[in-house]
Amino acid sequence: MYQTALLLLSGPLRILIESIGPYLSWTNKKVTNCLYVKLEPELYSPFSKSDNISLKRLSTVVPVVYHKASSLCKNVDVRVLFGNLEQSKFTQRKQLNFDAVLTNCDPTDINTYLKQNYGKSCDNIIKLNEIDIPTCKEEFESDDAEFQTYKTVCLGGTFDRLHNGHKVFLSEAVLKASKELVVGVSDGVTLKRKVLWELIEPVEERIKDVTNFLEDIDPSLKYEVVPIYDVYGPTVTMPDIDCLVVTTETRVGGEKVNNERKNRGMTEVKLHIIDVVENTDRSKDEDEKLSSSTKRMHLLGKPLKTSKPSLITKPYCVLLRGHPLSGKSFIASKLQLSGVPVLCCDEILHAIFIKDSELKEFICKEFGGEIYNDGDSFDLEKLIIACLKSKEKKDCLEQLVLNKLTSTLQQVFQVYSEQESHTILVKDSSIFEGCELGIKVNEIWAAILPSSESIKLFKEHYQVTEEEAAELIDSLPSNEQYVAAANVLFCNKWSPDTTQQQVNRAYSYLKSIQKST
Repeated sequence: MYQTALLLLSGPLRILIESIGPYLSWTNKKVTNCLYVKLEPELYSPFSKSDNISLKRLSTVVPVVYHKASSLCKNVDVRVLFGNLEQSKFTQRKQLNFDAVLTNCDPTDINTYLKQNYGKSCDNIIKLNEIDIPTCKEEFESDDAEFQTYKTVCLGGTFDRLHNGHKVFLSEAVLKASKELVVGVSDGVTLKRKVLWELIEPVEERIKDVTNFLEDIDPSLKYEVVPIYDVYGPTVTMPDIDCLVVTTETRVGGEKVNNERKNRGMTEVKLHIIDVVENTDRSKDEDEKLSSSTKRMHLLGKPLKTSKPSLITKPYCVLLRGHPLSGKSFIASKLQLSGVPVLCCDEILHAIFIKDSELKEFICKEFGGEIYNDGDSFDLEKLIIACLKSKEKKDCLEQLVLNKLTSTLQQVFQVYSEQESHTILVKDSSIFEGCELGIKVNEIWAAILPSSESIKLFKEHYQVTEEEAAELIDSLPSNEQYVAAANVLFCNKWSPDTTQQQVNRAYSYLKSIQKST
């Protein structure tokens, strides 16, 4: 296995495109990290001819390669390199690091080619087997006149966890630019419209990833990668921008840019529109296109960070936190069905409230007698909403009952410890969420929902107005706080099947911890 490799393919373009799938599939078994792909359609051994592949052809080919890579090389960072194009537009100058060269060419002169193009040689050159391709399909048409380039090109996006859809977008912009490419990377309030925006990487990291990718595929252009905080970014401050690359989804934003440029006395930019890349391997709740939202969804149920080995104890305690109605009960019940012992703080509190006459008297006095139904029956939901509405009363109740809760938890933990149980899940209290429970917690898992979803659920479940629901949610920890503290994150926004997938991933992670202890 190689961490990084160069896939160098030579031959007619149609043959290369038809064979790229099998080659990527084979390469996926050999490369673990990064695969550079270099197509040399008209370059035959020896490597002395210039590659005259047209820009239009390359623009057609790049999406095909990345589309196939999305299904055949899911865990490999594939990057299509541009080089040796007409008029040396994309002369390779950046020295790339790769451990092996995989090629369908005669390996005899490969190192000569590598030194000419990448300034290095390679000891590991692997000759690929030829692939039989039907001869009935026609060659790609070439019409360079239709593919216009521009001195300064611009595009914008979030570019979170760079994926193959981003790579097609960025590559097309590189092909359109003859001198400079300006990239705006979204940040600030614009992110909050995104799914699971709390998991979006810091803008500094996203800028670094975009810059690294661009310099890899074409080091000959000047790049300016900057944060943007609205739909316009540098397009309304840089008059010299000639072309704006957009997708079919962001075309409206491009039209807004031109309207604003006209208002400021600037010339309109040419809008170059490309299609998004289809996600052919998606579940029912995932986007139809390749998207960062889907990649963030795939983080749910997986460890965002892990405990230090020195903190691992038995039983290994996971505290499940989250707002009321966030899906904690569903998640806990599914883990319990998988064999994970679950302690529910609300159930313990319910038993305490029923048995403790002093607490009953306090609750009836402060919160009203309707909390207790028919004498001994206790309505925990009514107490939860009452505590959410009055922090002062909740704090008084906490002083009376929290010690009783922690004492019960400690007793149960002692039993599990004596039984040498490996793991235990504690579902945090909906009333005293986030309070110190007096037990050793190894990891915090959290369930979150978008604010709009939480408001809707609070409104329906607790029979309050939308404004009241928003105020209640604002009094609780924010999603950002949960994400910052969580080792594992869940989101119950989608179908039960999607939440179950998150639980399955979390359970697999928990089993791996058991093996390590």
